[in-house]
Amino acid sequence: MRSVLSVSLPQKIKREIKERAKKSNKTVSAYFLDIFELEKILISEEELSNAAIQAERDYKAGKTKKLESLFDLMKK
Repeated sequence: MRSVLSVSLPQKIKREIKERAKKSNKTVSAYFLDIFELEKILISEEELSNAAIQAERDYKAGKTKKLESLFDLMKK
């Protein structure tokens, strides 16, 4: 079941959202649903920072491998 969500936006942003939705051949509602789904799979700045810190630890601990190409990565 669907429900309505009312959002207050500056006119400039409202216009831009409508333009982006139109360029995507979507309704504004469908455009927002797509953005919502995409946002779910993005990682946060904190997650990215933690991954970089862990990668550096792994590198210093010798847990990484030097590969010559992407092909080498795929065959491992």
